[in-house]
Amino acid sequence: MAPEDTLIIEATETYLLEFLSRGEKSVNIQKIIDHLENYIVFSSTATDIHLIKRNYTRLIKIVADSLQMSIVDENASWKRIERRLGSNGTSSAGIVESSNPATSVVEDVPLSSSSSSMASSSSMASSPSMASSPTSLPSLKTKITLEDRSLLTNKFQNFKKNHQNDFWVLEATKKQTKDDGTEPISVEEKVMEFALRCEYYHPSQSLILDLGDKNWSSVFSEEELDELRSTGDNLPCSVPQEIEQCFADLKKLKAGADVFRYARVLEIDDPSNELLKVWLSTELQKIAKLFLKTGTFDIDNLMESDQLYRCFDFLATIFEGSDIIAKGTEKSSEANATAVNQNRQLSSIKPILNRKMGRRGDIIFSSGHTELGCTEIGAANNQTKEIRDSLLKMPLVLRDMLLLATFSPNLLHQSHVIGYSISGGCVSLLDVSIPKGLITVIRRTEPLDFPDKNKNLVSRLCPLLNLACIGKAMMEQTLTLIDNTMRPISLSNGRNHWCLLPNFVPSQAKSQKRQRTD
Repeated sequence: MAPEDTLIIEATETYLLEFLSRGEKSVNIQKIIDHLENYIVFSSTATDIHLIKRNYTRLIKIVADSLQMSIVDENASWKRIERRLGSNGTSSAGIVESSNPATSVVEDVPLSSSSSSMASSSSMASSPSMASSPTSLPSLKTKITLEDRSLLTNKFQNFKKNHQNDFWVLEATKKQTKDDGTEPISVEEKVMEFALRCEYYHPSQSLILDLGDKNWSSVFSEEELDELRSTGDNLPCSVPQEIEQCFADLKKLKAGADVFRYARVLEIDDPSNELLKVWLSTELQKIAKLFLKTGTFDIDNLMESDQLYRCFDFLATIFEGSDIIAKGTEKSSEANATAVNQNRQLSSIKPILNRKMGRRGDIIFSSGHTELGCTEIGAANNQTKEIRDSLLKMPLVLRDMLLLATFSPNLLHQSHVIGYSISGGCVSLLDVSIPKGLITVIRRTEPLDFPDKNKNLVSRLCPLLNLACIGKAMMEQTLTLIDNTMRPISLSNGRNHWCLLPNFVPSQAKSQKRQRTD
């Protein structure tokens, strides 16, 4: 059997087991096709959609028969898969992607007859005549111009003039300046000062203070950094009560086979009301299966898509049955799209700008139009890519989400959006909030490794599963706050946020050439 067939069979079996655990023995094939879309697109070597359809339908039915389940295949649609397989990097609707490392945008470009032929050409990505985004966002080495510095200075001065009374002065800063006989400087002012000293683009220019960024050790004292880390809500690190006993039982197990057997017989009295147990049972079986044959597993041998859907899929599946949806297949962020399109206006002296799509995330967590987090994954242990994705790209996108979520003053210091940064088989959680004042602070958990052998399967897997529970709890808490808050009625002032500045985009990024990097 071909390796790609084995992958599809394993993914299908895992997905169908979820239905069986809920007592469902009949599944519409459209649900399975939608779930397997990324697997099919990335693993398929054929180009004929009819051949692909026959092959994967056959494999799905083989798995269903082995589990004694029935498949309903009326009116199944493969059009989305057909478009993705035939697009060679562009959609059939004529979307041209700008993959700036910070917040990649996609520009809607109408396809003329000539551009349609370009879209079907495999050389389109390098074509010099391709439309480039006029607001491409910055790379790791985007220089700040004098014009940028002047614009930032004016924006910061106006912001300080209007909101200085709301700035956050650390207790450690007050103590330090009292001893020195000087006036204390707020967190916002220190961040602004550093932002204006930067020669290159940096998230500080969007008033983001990422505590995972080593640059801040030259701006804040260790006492100040400790206060920044400890301010705000504590992470809900305790294991949810529903699965607390399960975690205690798991600690007694030794190998993948033991974990698999335990998960198969896990007592679930009411699947519809014990969704965490259903999730835990399914994910334990799926991950334990990786260790059954050899007792070891090397995650570094997998591509990004395989890592995300075979190993770290539990970060998304935990939301099944929740009001929050985990959107895969590189869904673009609506919050980021709103930010990058904020200057669009009706054609007058100049024509209206083409609309741009937001930065594509490997997973976007949302409820309706409210986005609550995202996931970025890099398969290889590539430090440059990790710095670009985790320290530049994600903070900007997550702050865009936070700005839209905090539409009322009472949400400003209570809302959190969550990011998962996965690199080289390790995952960290990013907690993005405004704990005090008007500065966006990012706190990070220490990276957790995926297990690689039976001896560390349980000891590594349990913290990973608990991390998924933590992220879910924080997102649901923010969603509850948002759902219970009335949006104030006020006259439009043309700004994206009632108080905070939008993310800054340097002028050099607005004119740089399109370049695929993510």
